[in-house]
Amino acid sequence: MTSSEEIRECAPQSLNIHYFANFCHEAGTYFRFHNLAAGLVKHGHRVTVFTCDFFDKGWKTRTELRNGVTYVIQPQHFLAIYLFNACDPVTVSRRLLSKTPSCDIAHLFQPFPGAALPWLRAPCRARFYDWDDLWIGGLMSGPVDRWRDYWPRTCVGYLEQRLPRWADHVTAISRYLAALARERGARAVSVVNSGSWPLEASDKLATRRELGLQSDAFYVGFMGRTTAELPWCVSALAANAESMPKLRLALCGMPTSDLNDIPEHLRSRIDYLGQLTPTQAQAFSSCLDLALLPMQASNFNQSRLPQKFADYLATGVPLLCSAVGECAELIPKFPWVRPAGATQQEWEQSFTSAIDHVRRNAVPKFDRELFERNMSWVGLSKTLAQIYLQVLESKKSSPVIKGRE
Repeated sequence: MTSSEEIRECAPQSLNIHYFANFCHEAGTYFRFHNLAAGLVKHGHRVTVFTCDFFDKGWKTRTELRNGVTYVIQPQHFLAIYLFNACDPVTVSRRLLSKTPSCDIAHLFQPFPGAALPWLRAPCRARFYDWDDLWIGGLMSGPVDRWRDYWPRTCVGYLEQRLPRWADHVTAISRYLAALARERGARAVSVVNSGSWPLEASDKLATRRELGLQSDAFYVGFMGRTTAELPWCVSALAANAESMPKLRLALCGMPTSDLNDIPEHLRSRIDYLGQLTPTQAQAFSSCLDLALLPMQASNFNQSRLPQKFADYLATGVPLLCSAVGECAELIPKFPWVRPAGATQQEWEQSFTSAIDHVRRNAVPKFDRELFERNMSWVGLSKTLAQIYLQVLESKKSSPVIKGRE
């Protein structure tokens, strides 16, 4: 297994790279493959993303340019209404039959058949698989009651077991998934974390006015759709509400149903901003006094690196983060990130201590150079390009690999 620190410098070379993704709307790990692609374009490489639009029920394939990245987008077939839209067999078949031109690198993101099958057929010099989430036993967990749920879980389970050994190289978002890829037969694995784009300093008070937040409050904030530990934030607010009259909790990204169990007496201390655009979410993070990222020590949390970790880092605000999984590996690198425990009781204790540090101005200042070197998409995409070049160098005598028919 290699890491970004272990990747040696390679001679500059423009690559023709094809990404295969299951969707193209701005949600979830769209940000991972798109931003890696956008970073690669900045370094002079050509990237084309072959993907699907779940919200387009037409028939005609379209091409778009997004941040310098070419997207070839097939619409979702109307059968998605009746079958789980990630694995609709008609759309999967259409994508499989759509041939792609030859490329240097064919890189698959996520274990869905609509992207995996055309990736397997793609003629390329090297085939990569990106493992950024644990699906079976993670995102896809719990009982299956309907065919609509059974069908995609069967497909994803089959692919998640086999894709690591079908690729020439696996890129994993965490050390946990890198080790699991090795167990499943991966030939070579590199850890490539998810990052964020550097942000310019903003006016905190002006940003709060724009978002409708109180200018003089002490804001702790939580954003995102993975909210199993949201009650930890609420309980920490309750434990400190009396001693800190100006303490407020700002929330965004989760559905309103996630707020239903919050006690009524605490709702007046909570600002819920709903669903925000990526730009608004950056503004949300930048105007907090303390960003929050609680995680229990579950298999899912051990395996992942939440996107919000890097997004919080990019704003430079103090961050309280549970030392779990990949976050536990990264926290010591960034002095303005304070480690917290992996149980609710430990979290509440860490919460009170972190607030005290912020109020006493005892948190180390944001180091932009340190962030850009380790967690910027620009740096991460450069590392990824170096991995591509190393793999191609090792296969230099090999011809273009024909896809599987």
